Amino acid sequence: MNNNFIIFSSINWSTHWQIHHQLVNSIIDSGGKVLFVENTGVRSPKVKDFKRIIDRIRSRMRSVHGFKGEMKGLTIYTPLFIPYPYSRLAIFFNIFFISRAINKWNRVVNFYRPVCLSFLPTPTVQKVIKEIDSSLVVYYCADDMFRPLENPNKLIKYENRFFKESDVVFTTSHKIYDKASQFSDFVYNIPAGVDLIKFLSQESPSIPEDIEHIAHPIIGYVGAISDVFDQELILQLAVSLPDVTIILVGPKYTDTSILENVKNIIFIGERSHDFMPNYINSFDITLIPYIVNHTTNSVYPCKLNEYLSLGKPVLSTNLHEIEIFNNNNNNLVSVGVNAKDFILEARKIIESLPEETEENRIKRINVARGNTWDKRFLEMSSIMSTRIKLKSKQTTKNWRKELINSYKKSKYSLIRKIIITSVLYLLIFNSPIFWFLGEQLIVRDEPKKVDAIVVFSGDGHSDYQNLTYQKRALDAIKYYKDGYANKIFLSSGREQTISDVELIKLYLINRGVPLTFIHILEKYPKSTYQNVRMVKKSLDINNVDSALFITAPYHSKRALLTWEKNAPNIDIVVVDTTDPSFSNVQWGVDFDRMKVIMYEYIAIAHNWLLGRI
Repeated sequence: MNNNFIIFSSINWSTHWQIHHQLVNSIIDSGGKVLFVENTGVRSPKVKDFKRIIDRIRSRMRSVHGFKGEMKGLTIYTPLFIPYPYSRLAIFFNIFFISRAINKWNRVVNFYRPVCLSFLPTPTVQKVIKEIDSSLVVYYCADDMFRPLENPNKLIKYENRFFKESDVVFTTSHKIYDKASQFSDFVYNIPAGVDLIKFLSQESPSIPEDIEHIAHPIIGYVGAISDVFDQELILQLAVSLPDVTIILVGPKYTDTSILENVKNIIFIGERSHDFMPNYINSFDITLIPYIVNHTTNSVYPCKLNEYLSLGKPVLSTNLHEIEIFNNNNNNLVSVGVNAKDFILEARKIIESLPEETEENRIKRINVARGNTWDKRFLEMSSIMSTRIKLKSKQTTKNWRKELINSYKKSKYSLIRKIIITSVLYLLIFNSPIFWFLGEQLIVRDEPKKVDAIVVFSGDGHSDYQNLTYQKRALDAIKYYKDGYANKIFLSSGREQTISDVELIKLYLINRGVPLTFIHILEKYPKSTYQNVRMVKKSLDINNVDSALFITAPYHSKRALLTWEKNAPNIDIVVVDTTDPSFSNVQWGVDFDRMKVIMYEYIAIAHNWLLGRI
């Protein structure tokens, strides 16, 4: 079998240990290499995702164009993408940038004809895979992808298509297998298995220090605490069995406040998966306390065989996969069909603990030995090898068709690049998009009588080719003559041979403004932030509580945000300026103005990160 794999994951590599990590390790242990493409999501972002977005950006910054070597045989790719998985425009750009990056990496490291295995059925992933010269396309449907979606219809359509077009489909539950089998003849149900070395090679793992002082009996759970974790059930269990300690080991992905202050419930938090045998070995009873619904009935709990591998009694809610497991294994797992029954089953197991026999323990271990991950992976590898050979024979017979398709693919790729370039050119240079972006930077308040007029002259250039300071002089005279204020404060943005403010002062005096009404700030600030703080001191000294503020139009938004943050006691009114060219819709703007607009957006972001606005 081809030992090069590109895995399109539904999680990030840093997420707690899941079947994705197990699969990667098995591929590498068998001599393969993996490019692990981190999660590109099945839904649009929400406010709660902000931290994840920041973490994604930080991870990207620590990589080489998104690629980072994690360990021998494994490279992590953190793509930047537009997080709207069903927007046609977002899909278009995501396909272009992600496929381009992956294909470039493939060429650099000679990563040819990989197996493309995806945990995601989204349109972006499916179309990116089509841009890769792969030897096999595998959809690994390890979970119900629709749980986080309010409207799953779009993803259902794409998943059904992926079932049909994939060379192989692996599922981990019978319900998903039944669904996938409607679309493909190459569907195989291969649930998660226990790590033979990690769990079954240790006869008696040591008790972790953080729980060795806890008295027995202990009922324990390992895994994520998410929205499918039945907290109400655990609360009732804890209240009904006050002499039992319930230990929960794993990361929290949901609010757990109803359990936090319960005396006999202990949260351990996330721990490395390598330590899971140690925690499980300390439990008297192990739990699978999932809410029973369509989602959980489509899941085979990974922890089931991990619990059994250490000979522990397992207590579960009435999940569909547990029911099938029990039918095949003489009701090895205790099941509660409701909360009352669940608590009753827990009592039965606790009462039977003194009579627990080595025979029962060995029976559980032997069942786990029949469900090892090594066996699962060996079966998957055999299936994929067979399908690759079959595809290879079909390709040899139909080489003419394949050659024509290859040329078509190259032609479409060229056409797509031309279209993208043309669209970008039209958007940038022949549409009102930059004018619109610029308009969002301009503040136009209605003028009113105030204590003073404040003028920021702008940076300008030493040769005065940029003459915006002249417009600011006209603006100052206009509002002074109209009687809005009789004090004028002038501040320059950059030191020059003859400063802007000196020229503005001379002009104001020439137009009849008394010298005593004009205040010039002699220092030259390095930024708008420093300028505002400097001018604020002068305004405070002169008892100015309100001011008309005059600056370059595109600079007005950033300046106002800076005033509001650093001089909240001063009422700042940003007035319109003598720049009529900014007021009407413009289809395309010159390159210099584009640079100013983009600079302002970057400057706003920069100042926000520094806490200046």
